[in-house]
Amino acid sequence: MKVIPPVCPEPEVGPQYFRSAEAMADSAQLQEWAEREFPAGAAELTTAETRRDFMKLMSASLALAGFGLTGCRRPTEHIYPFGKQPEGYLHGVPQHFATAMPTRTGAIPLLAKSNDGRPTKVEANPLHPDKAGTDQFAQASVLGLYDPDRAQYFRKAGKTVKREEALDALTTLGKSLAASGGRGLAFITESNSSPTRARLQALLAAQFPNAIWSTHDAIDAGIHTEAASLVAGKRVSPYFKFDQAKRILSLDCDFLGGEDESARYTRDFAKGRKIAKPDAAKKDELINRLYCVESLMTLTGGNADHRLRVAPSQVAAVAAQLAAEVLKQSGSPNSLNTSALAAGVKVDAKWITECAKDLVSHRGAALVVAGQRQPLAVHALAHAMNEVLGAFGKTIELHDAPAATQPLSAAIGAETVVVLGANPALTAADAWGQVTKSGKTIVRLGYHEDETATGATWHLPAAHYLESWGDARTSDGTVVAIQPLIAPLFGGLTESEVLGLLLGNPTANAYTLTRETFAALTGGALDEEKWKKFLHDGFFAAPTDKTKSVSATFNWTAANAALASATISTPSKDKLEVLFHRDYSVDDGRYTNNGWLQELPDPITKIVWDNAVLVSRATAEALGVSNGQVVSISVGGRTVDGGVWIQPGMADFTLGLALGYGRKWGRIASFDGGSVGFNAYAVRPLGAGFVTGATAKATGGKHDFICTQDHWTLHGRPVVREANVDQYLAKPDFAKNFDLDAHTDFLVKNPDGSIKNIYEHPYKTHPQLSSKTHQWGMVVDLNACTGCSACVIACQSENNIPIVGKDQVAKGREMHWMRIDRYYAADPKKKPQGSMITAWKDAVMGNPGNPDTVNLVERDELQATKKWIDDPQVVTQPMMCQHCEAAPCESVCPVNATAHDDEGVNVMAYNRCVGTRYCANNCAWKVRRFNFFDYNKRPIGGGKMAQEWFKMDVGLYKGPLGHRPGDEVDIISLARNPDVTVRMRGVMEKCTFCQQRIEGAKISQKVKAGAGNDVQVKDGAIQTACQQVCPAGAITFGNILDPNSAVSKLKQQDRNYTVLGFLDNRPRTTYLARVRNVNKAMPDAQIWSLEEYKSISHSDPFQAHGHAPAGEQKGAKH
Repeated sequence: MKVIPPVCPEPEVGPQYFRSAEAMADSAQLQEWAEREFPAGAAELTTAETRRDFMKLMSASLALAGFGLTGCRRPTEHIYPFGKQPEGYLHGVPQHFATAMPTRTGAIPLLAKSNDGRPTKVEANPLHPDKAGTDQFAQASVLGLYDPDRAQYFRKAGKTVKREEALDALTTLGKSLAASGGRGLAFITESNSSPTRARLQALLAAQFPNAIWSTHDAIDAGIHTEAASLVAGKRVSPYFKFDQAKRILSLDCDFLGGEDESARYTRDFAKGRKIAKPDAAKKDELINRLYCVESLMTLTGGNADHRLRVAPSQVAAVAAQLAAEVLKQSGSPNSLNTSALAAGVKVDAKWITECAKDLVSHRGAALVVAGQRQPLAVHALAHAMNEVLGAFGKTIELHDAPAATQPLSAAIGAETVVVLGANPALTAADAWGQVTKSGKTIVRLGYHEDETATGATWHLPAAHYLESWGDARTSDGTVVAIQPLIAPLFGGLTESEVLGLLLGNPTANAYTLTRETFAALTGGALDEEKWKKFLHDGFFAAPTDKTKSVSATFNWTAANAALASATISTPSKDKLEVLFHRDYSVDDGRYTNNGWLQELPDPITKIVWDNAVLVSRATAEALGVSNGQVVSISVGGRTVDGGVWIQPGMADFTLGLALGYGRKWGRIASFDGGSVGFNAYAVRPLGAGFVTGATAKATGGKHDFICTQDHWTLHGRPVVREANVDQYLAKPDFAKNFDLDAHTDFLVKNPDGSIKNIYEHPYKTHPQLSSKTHQWGMVVDLNACTGCSACVIACQSENNIPIVGKDQVAKGREMHWMRIDRYYAADPKKKPQGSMITAWKDAVMGNPGNPDTVNLVERDELQATKKWIDDPQVVTQPMMCQHCEAAPCESVCPVNATAHDDEGVNVMAYNRCVGTRYCANNCAWKVRRFNFFDYNKRPIGGGKMAQEWFKMDVGLYKGPLGHRPGDEVDIISLARNPDVTVRMRGVMEKCTFCQQRIEGAKISQKVKAGAGNDVQVKDGAIQTACQQVCPAGAITFGNILDPNSAVSKLKQQDRNYTVLGFLDNRPRTTYLARVRNVNKAMPDAQIWSLEEYKSISHSDPFQAHGHAPAGEQKGAKH
C-alpha cells in the first residue's frame, strides 16, 4: 500500500529554503519587505539583480496581499478586478482590471490582463461609453513596462542614492521655494488631462504664485484648441465626429494615423465605410467620401477617394481656394481675404470646384479638418468652411478647454527647473540649452535615463501607467481610472507624487491624491461604493462629469486676421521644404526603445528599424540621388545626414523626416551599439511642423534600408478587389467575377455545384472527422481596414512572437504571424509595357532602365525610377494564415507537424516539426515563419563575443553559447502570455486563430453547460487578438456552423471572396472587397487597381467574359 511520505525536515545547517509564501509569512526577511513603501519597494534592487531577486520581490508582494501584514507606512490600496470579484485567487487564472493609458490629449480606456500578478495584455475597455479601441502604442506599452533599460535608480548628480533621500530632498526643496512664492521656479511638463494634476497645479499656483508652469510637447496638438478658441472667442477644444460626416476634407491631417486620437477617428471613419447590403436608393450616399490634400503619403491619403499632393506650405493656398469656392457656392454673406493666399499655388481648378460643390451639397454632414503641423491660418480656413457647411454642433462639438499654459521658452532664466516626463534636451535642444544655463537645480522625472537626464541634478525614475495610481479625462470628457496591476518594479514615482512632495506633503502618494480628487468630483466626501465602482468600471459615469458641448458665435474678423500670418513658398531643387512628422512606430521618440514597435513595418514605406529622408521621384532625380544614398540636409545653419527613400505620392521638392530616431542610449534605441536612424530634431526649429528654404546634397555615403515589401504593384493580380460604389450597386457580386474564379464552369463539379477535386478533402471523404459543433472562420472587411498595423502588435503581444533584429529582417526572417500588405496602383496609360528583352538586358547590366515603361523582369529597385509612382492610389490587405480546408502545407509535411483539427483550424505540433520548411515553400500566401534561432534566448542587440568572433550585428550565431543577460531574461520574460508556448529553434510558426482563446471559451462554455449539452460557444465569446484590437472593426471571427453568427452573415455577402481562390484550397479566411466612393465629376475619378486589372487581364468583372458566369449571375460556388 502506497503512503504519503513524511515532510523532509530542513537541515539544521546550510541554506534554509521555503516552499511557498505561506511558509515564509512570519520570517524576518518578509517582514522587512512588508515594511517598505507600497507597492512593495523595488527601488533598491542592485545592478546585478537576478531572477531570484525578482521572485523574492514577487513573493513578498503576494504575502502582503494574502496575509494582511501590518507595519506598512501607507494604507492598503485595493485594486478591484474588472468583472465579478472571485472569492479567492486561483493560480493560473488571469484577472482583468480596468485602467487607462494617458496620452497627450486624453487617455485610452483599457482592460488589462494580469497573469499571476503581472500585466501581459491590454485591450479596449468595452464598458467605456466612447469605445474607441486601441492603437499600436497601447498594445506595445506592455513591453515598455518590462523595458530593462528604463530608469531604475534615484540619481543625484549622476550618482545612485536611496529613494528616501530623494523624497526628502523634494520636500526640502518645496519648503525652501515656498518662502519666496516660488520665485525662480519653473515646471516643464507634457500635456496631460489628469484631474488630479489639474487640482495639484491649482494648489501649486496658490503656494508658488511666482512660479512658471510651461508645457512642452514635441508633437503639439495644441493648435486645434488654439484655432477653435480663436474663432469661437472662448477657450474651447474641437471634438471631431467623423461617424456623422458623409463628406470629409482633410488638409494635411493624418487623422487615421499621425494625429492624436487616431484610434477613435479610425473607428468613426470606418463606421461610414461599412456596407451591410447594397442599397441602390442611396447611390453615393451609401458610404462616406474622403478628400485629402497633403504632402506626405499617409494612411489618411492612402484611404482617400481623392488625393491632391502639394508642398506643405502650399496647403494653405489650396485651403484658401477651397474656402473661397465653398463661400461662393453656398451663397454665404461672409467673406475671407483669401485672394493673396489662393494665388500661392496652381492646381486643377476642377478639383477645387467639384470638391467644394460636394461639400456644400452635404451641409450638416460635412467636416473639414486641418493637421497639427499646419499653421493657424489653415485651421482658421478649415473652421470657416465648417461654419458655412453647418458642421458645428453636428460633425464638430466644441468642449470647454483648460486655460493655456506658457511655452518652454518661459522657463529660460529659472534657477530651479522641475521637468515632468518631457525630454527637451532631445526635442528642443537649443531652448533647453538656454534653460540649463540659468538652472542651478534641475529635477527630472523620467522613464529613461535619456538626453535630459544627463546633467540633471536629480533624476527620479518614473512609474509606468500599469504600476501607477492616477486618473485622466478621455477626449469626450469622461474621467477614467488609472490603477496599478503590479508593484512598481523599480520604485518609480508618478507626477502627482512629485508635485505632492513639492507641496510639502511628505506622505503624498498617488493613491491618496487620486482618491481626494475623486471625492471632489463626486460631491466632496468620498463614497467608498462609488470609488469601488469607479475602479471596477474604469470610468466615472456621472452625468455632470461628461464634457458638455458649448455653443459659440463664429468670429470672422479673427479668422481673417489669422490668414495674414500665412506664407506660401514655391519649393525647388535649391529651396526645399522639410516636413517633420510623427512616426508610426516610435511616435515622437518616446517608444524608440520598444523592440515590438521598431520591428513593426511602417504602414506606408514598410521600412523597419529606421527612419529615412522621404522624397518624390522627381526630387530624387533633380538631386541626383537614389534609394539608400546619404544626403546632408541644411536648415537655417543646422545639418543632419540621412539616407534617401523614394516614396510614391510624395510632394515634389519636399523632404519628409520622421522624428524620434538617432538616440544614443538603450539596447533597442541604439541597436548594436550605434543608433537607429538619424535625429531629425537636430534641424527642426522649436515646434515647427515644416520649414522652407532647406538644401540637400549627396555625401557619397550609402545607407542600407530594410524593407519588408519590396514589390509595390499588383500587376493586375486581383488579390485586392475594388470597385466604385455605383459599380458595386449595379453588380454586388463583382468580386466573384475576377481572375480564374470566374472561369470555372468547365471544371467537373460535385452535385452541390462545388469543384470536384482529384483528392477530396478528408471532411468530405470522412465526415465523422469534422466537428458538428464548431467550424471556425474569419472575414476581413477591406472597406473598413485602414492599414494601421495595430493588429500586428496585438498578435505579437498575445502569441509571444519575438523580435529578431534588423539583420535578420534583412534576410527575410521576421517572425510576425500576420502582416499588412500595401500596394500602389496607377493609371495603366502611365505604365506601358516595355520590351522584355531590353528590360532583361538592363537587369543583367544593372542599367536604370526606361522610366516611362514597366516590365515584370525588371529589378524591384527600379520601381522608384518610374513616373507612374508620382500619383498612385494605395490599397492595403491584412494577410495571415488562411486556414485552408485543403491546405497545401499539410500535404507536404513529412512528419505531420501541420495538420487540420476537427474544427477547421490548421494547427502546428511544435514538438513534431523538424524544420524542413516544405510547408513554407508550398504556401501560396507566404504566411509561415521559421524560427531560425532561439530568438527568445538571445541578447538584445547581440553581444561583444558575437561582434569579435563572427562579425555579426546580432548575437544569434553563437549556438549554445548565446544567452541573454540576467536582467533581460528576468524582465522581458514577464511580458509573455502563459497561455501560449514559447517556441524553440527550428520550428515553423504561423497564425493559429488564437487557439488558446478558442480552447478557453470552449472550456468555459462546457462548465456553464454542466450536465447539459449546450456546448456550442456563443457568438462573440471568442475574439482573436487582431479582431479585438482593431479600432475599425475590420476583422470578424466566429463559428460558421452557426448561421446567425456575425462571420456567417458576412460570408454570405456578395462582396465576400477568397485570395487565390482559383487554387481551390478553400481558405477559412475570406475578404470583403473594397468599395470606393469616387466622385465622377473629379478629374481623378478612377480606381486604378481595377483599371490595371482590365488592362492586363483583358477582361471586365462587370461584364460577362469567356467562360465566366453571365453578368447577372454569381460566380461558381467555393
